[in-house]
Amino acid sequence: MRAVDCQTGEHAQAVCRTAFEHGLVIETSGARDQVIKCIPPLTIPDDELDAGLDILCESLACVR
Repeated sequence: MRAVDCQTGEHAQAVCRTAFEHGLVIETSGARDQVIKCIPPLTIPDDELDAGLDILCESLACVR
């Protein structure tokens, strides 16, 4: 399990929305929904994990 603190709930929601549009389902957490949680299954294949992390990174870069 890993998480990304986006500082604001609005930013985290925008990243999650962008990621969802590209096929990645992630959710927020934290007191102000400012944290993006990454909880892949323990048995995820490396290529699927890499693809999901690529989508997350691209989404973070797109939303500023």
